[in-house]
Amino acid sequence: HIERNLPLYDVDFIFDQRILTALHRDYSILASAYLLEPCDIQFRLARTYGLARRVLPQNIAKPLSTVAARLNATPFLEHSAFTLYNYRRIDPQRPLTADNLAPIRGFSGCSAERSYVAAHVAAAQYSAQMVQASVDMLDAVRGDRRERFTGALVKYSQAMQKANAVLGEARVPSEYASFRTFLGGSRHQPMFPAGVLYEGVEGGYRSFLGVSQGSSPVASLSTHLFQLASLSPAGSLPCRPGVDALRPENIRGFLHHISQQAARHPVQSYALRDAHSAAAYLAAIDQVLAYRFRQWANLRDSLPVHAERNQTGFRAYFDVQTRHIRDIAQLVLRTHANIDAELLDRVQRADAEDTAYRAENIRRSVARLLDDQEAAPLPVSMIAY
Repeated sequence: HIERNLPLYDVDFIFDQRILTALHRDYSILASAYLLEPCDIQFRLARTYGLARRVLPQNIAKPLSTVAARLNATPFLEHSAFTLYNYRRIDPQRPLTADNLAPIRGFSGCSAERSYVAAHVAAAQYSAQMVQASVDMLDAVRGDRRERFTGALVKYSQAMQKANAVLGEARVPSEYASFRTFLGGSRHQPMFPAGVLYEGVEGGYRSFLGVSQGSSPVASLSTHLFQLASLSPAGSLPCRPGVDALRPENIRGFLHHISQQAARHPVQSYALRDAHSAAAYLAAIDQVLAYRFRQWANLRDSLPVHAERNQTGFRAYFDVQTRHIRDIAQLVLRTHANIDAELLDRVQRADAEDTAYRAENIRRSVARLLDDQEAAPLPVSMIAY
């Protein structure tokens, strides 16, 4: 009864960025809850998604479209709206740790949803170190400063390792499905064959990527910095066109800058010219693989039943992500093979061997899954990051 009970609020007079950001968060979460409610019910009953609602009522559509336009955002739930702009400190005097954070808005209210939001916010605190390290890295390549380059790579992988550790604590497969449906997008999804009609808003049916089709800015930075888009088929995550359009405007601009600089000053080729730099590069790509593998495992656990996967785009979508995991694992193995281990110290050699061992386990696991759709993939708990 939302069409009758929710007033059509006038937001035309609102220009404060903080209020607009809060309104965008609230309206976009409300929109996803309304549109995807039938899919959530269907998934709980039969592990299939069915069809979402096609029309977003004007009392949601019009204010959401207005605030989104003023923020240069999309009128749909974005990753940042669900995580980075959707938290409060339980104790204002304590730091931004996952156990001191709670979401402001949510769908199921389960512990997994609270952990998902809190972990992404807590992990984002390491982004400043990653941003600085990425800038230093590219500057070192441009100026041919080897020591600074290797040091920046080490700092980058250390920061991502900390972020991965926080995100890893949030993974609760048994509860993830209770809210994952609402994180889906309306583009390239069988639940929305024609997209969504925003009632009272010009433009006809529209479609957008959702939270689950995107990724955190932390992962996107690695994608651009290490030019990982070249590894995957066109349109796959994390290279799907439009993913970066989900970011806040300042993050979009920075990622575009990093992408341009990485194309001029490739990190990989510079790293592989020196054994110690190559070892540091290997450690960084290992952390990218850890992040992507965990993200892929969440997707795997939330897939509909096997019968529907063959009838819709879910199977193809999942397979593309599986191939991307395989490609990153192969990059790790190729990098390891190109390192002159004799030039490394004992600790570096042992770390490189451990990294290659994990990558080979992942590569074999997903390769079996691609060759045999019924094969059981390696559990995340067995990939000891």
